[in-house]
Amino acid sequence: MALKNGKPNPLNYFKMRRVEYAPPHFKYFSLSSYNPKTVKNISEWIELNLNNRYYVGQGIMLDNKNSFVYNTQIGFEEEKEMSFFLIACPFVHA
Repeated sequence: MALKNGKPNPLNYFKMRRVEYAPPHFKYFSLSSYNPKTVKNISEWIELNLNNRYYVGQGIMLDNKNSFVYNTQIGFEEEKEMSFFLIACPFVHA
C-alpha cells in the first residue's frame, strides 16, 4: 500500500522501488524537458501515492529539427500505475 495509507511497503524498506536504470519491460512516458527539481518532485509524489517499482531519469530524443534534446523519462512496472500517475500527478501538467 502507498505510504499515505499508513501501511509499509517492503520495496521501500529494502530501497528497491526506484530503479537506477530503465528496464525494457517497464511502460514509459516522457516529458518534453529535463529539470532535476521536477525529477525530485515526481519521485516524491510517486513514493507517497503509488506502490510498485518505477524509474525517473534523463532521456534523449530527437526534436523537429533532428537535433538531440534531453527529456524526463518516467517508467512504471505496472501499467495501471502509469495511468493513475498521468491523471493525478500535478507535476505532469505543470
